[in-house]
Amino acid sequence: MTEQRAVPQQSAQTQHSAHTRQNAQARRSARPGRGQRALNVVMRAVLSTPGLHRAVSDRVLVLDVIGRASGRRYRIPVGYTPTADGLLIGTAGRWRRNLVPGQPIRVVVGRCARSMVADVITDEAECARLYRDILAHNPVHGRYAGIGVGADGAPRPDELRAALARGIAVVRLRPAAPGA
Repeated sequence: MTEQRAVPQQSAQTQHSAHTRQNAQARRSARPGRGQRALNVVMRAVLSTPGLHRAVSDRVLVLDVIGRASGRRYRIPVGYTPTADGLLIGTAGRWRRNLVPGQPIRVVVGRCARSMVADVITDEAECARLYRDILAHNPVHGRYAGIGVGADGAPRPDELRAALARGIAVVRLRPAAPGA
C-alpha cells in the first residue's frame, strides 16, 4: 500500500513573497549590469573625444533618450548600421520603450548631433529584411543576439524568431523633419 502524504500549502504571504522576489530578480536581470554600465561610460567618453572617436564611430552612436516616467535623460551608446534612408539598431535594450513614434530624439554619430525619428519594428518579416543589413555590417551583433546568417546572407528564420521572442527588435532611425 502506498502512503499518502499531505503536501503543505503555502500561505498567501509566502506565495506573495516568492512572487515579489521573482519580479525583483527579473527587473535586476533586465537592467544593464555593472560591466555594461562601465562600458557605456567608457564608450561615451571615447565617442566624445576628438580623434579617438574615429576608432568606433563607424559602428557606435549615442542616443539621447528621455525617460517616459522619470523625465530623466539617458545617453546610450549602441551599435548601428547606416542605410540609404537612415540608421538601423538591433537591440533588446529596455531604453527603446522610451521612444515615442514621431517624436524626434537626439542622435550623435561621430561627433555630429542629428535630430532623428525612431520606429521600433518587431514584425518578423520586416526584421528579417532589416537584419540582413545589420548582420552584414556588424556580425558581432549576430553572435550577441543569437542570430546566425544562412548561405544566402539572410538571418536564419528560427534564430531570428527565437531572438524576437526574447525581446530583440529593430529600431529604424530616419532624419526628423526640419524644425522638429
